[in-house]
Amino acid sequence: QALTHWASLGQDNPGIVLLSPGPDSHVYFEHALLSRYLGYPLVETQDLTVRNGKVFLKKLAGLEEVGAIFRHVSDFELDPFVLRKSATSGVAGLIQVCRENNVEMVNPIGSGFINTPALAPFLSGLCSSILGSELILENHPVWWCGSAEGMQYVANSVDQLQLGHAFDSSRRWNAPEMSMEQIKASPVNVLASAPVSSAVAPGWSRLGSTESHVLLRVYVCAVENGFTVMPGGLAIAATDPETLLGGDSQMQQSKDVWVLSDNPVEPISLMQNFQTVQEFKRSGDLPSRVADHLLWLGRYLERTEGLVRLLRLFFHRISGEDRPKDIPEIHFLLTLLRTKNIIPPVDKGEFEIPLIQELNDHLHNALWRREGTGSVVSLLGYVQRAARKVRDRLSIDSIRIINHLEDLTAGSGSTDPLEFLDEILLTLSGFSGFAMESMTRSYGWRFMDMGRRIERALHQTALISSALPQVPGEPRNVLETLLEISDSTMTYRARYRSAFQLAPVLDLLLVDESNPKSLAFQLSRIVGHLEHLPRQQEKRFSYQEERIALKMLTGVRLLELYNIQYGGEQNGSQEDLSHFLTTMLTDLKDLSQHITGHYLTRVQTTPHFTEISGGGE
Repeated sequence: QALTHWASLGQDNPGIVLLSPGPDSHVYFEHALLSRYLGYPLVETQDLTVRNGKVFLKKLAGLEEVGAIFRHVSDFELDPFVLRKSATSGVAGLIQVCRENNVEMVNPIGSGFINTPALAPFLSGLCSSILGSELILENHPVWWCGSAEGMQYVANSVDQLQLGHAFDSSRRWNAPEMSMEQIKASPVNVLASAPVSSAVAPGWSRLGSTESHVLLRVYVCAVENGFTVMPGGLAIAATDPETLLGGDSQMQQSKDVWVLSDNPVEPISLMQNFQTVQEFKRSGDLPSRVADHLLWLGRYLERTEGLVRLLRLFFHRISGEDRPKDIPEIHFLLTLLRTKNIIPPVDKGEFEIPLIQELNDHLHNALWRREGTGSVVSLLGYVQRAARKVRDRLSIDSIRIINHLEDLTAGSGSTDPLEFLDEILLTLSGFSGFAMESMTRSYGWRFMDMGRRIERALHQTALISSALPQVPGEPRNVLETLLEISDSTMTYRARYRSAFQLAPVLDLLLVDESNPKSLAFQLSRIVGHLEHLPRQQEKRFSYQEERIALKMLTGVRLLELYNIQYGGEQNGSQEDLSHFLTTMLTDLKDLSQHITGHYLTRVQTTPHFTEISGGGE
């Protein structure tokens, strides 16, 4: 009622959002349940932006004004511009918008002040002064060392009291941990209270019936004419008083407290207004943050798959009886490992096979190093984090696959590398299959698939660029390896059944739009996705990312490969192709930046705040 009263009541979209810290919060599931129950979008601070004194929700179709915010984020993480906090958290300018009354906030900024421990000794006086009456419930005995009376009482009875910080409820000390000299050094920061005897109630655990220490939390809600105490409450339980009163909340348990009635109570639900469907919906807009996470989920999945295929091929080659120097493809494979920074680079024109122990160390890091972004395990960590951010957009089976990936990485390190890589590749393929068959073709699916296409196009372009200089020296080895890494060997053999030649290999990997591993296939899918994204202009190719994608796709379709050769004197065509691939890499990076700027961060119109330190008047 409070939210709809202050927001645009009566409109189809009242502009109400529920602001949550995100999936890293241990009570995030409560926020997700509440947002679905109330029908309000669940947002994080990155979803909101301040423009011209108002708050807007960043969506793919544009900015949507917010009329009211149901806040579950702490004051200190709310506005980095005012609170001088890290710019990576909060909504810059939000507090000023609240000052100007341009947005209503339930759980207003600063409401946590009422929980300040130092207020406890003054509650009786405040009640008499403000309300003109005495406290109905007597307050627990508390003494503030900032007053002479409180300091004297604490000095005489410090051994029987519990000490805590007067302005930070999370900081508590036992009497032996703080001497009177320390208290006198900073008395305004010390609060003393009589020991609390918690209630005890029967509880149930795996061992059977136990006793639980319990406290009751009740809630008061602001209404039009004052405040009302909510019926019922929340019981918080723990195995011992210390955990109950000052321990980690994750070590506690909680249960709803009901007030029983003498007569049957008629069920009440806010969902009754949602029983009738007014119109059918085939799609919906998407917050920019969610689209960003899905885009990068697709990119990390594809980046991991590319690295897994390369490492799996390398392990296949070196796991035989041949010495590394006798493996025909070793030169090209080592070149690819160097382009991925898996092994150190060498001077141009030189070729050196690392010692076997040194090579093993580098490969071990490429598989199981958890720092950085260059190993299989670290990339899988990014996949898991991105998936957790959008788990409400993924099917249950997809989440199971993500959990399976986490189990694989948790037990890695002693696993056979080939078995580990095969299992990872099989699991990633399973996720791709579920995404293809389970996700509706909404904006979310398009951004995740577009991320995969961008990353695969980058990988394929860089792979061919690294291969071209190696072809004249050992054409068969390089081309066969190129096809195997690209998972296109069977297609090539079924079509040509001849020796490996450069032109047909490049046609299959660059121009053939029927090959899901080719560059043209990726660009065609990207162009198709961009055509279906929200538009403010009806004119096709009116956005820079559309023009870049169309230019790249046209360039690939017009690519002439019949005359390209390796070796001999005809190197002009190869030079043109190398230049084309270099340009393609640059354009793909520009495409990614324009998509991000247009739909995800909207950097063109984002206000920037800075602090100017004055040197004088």
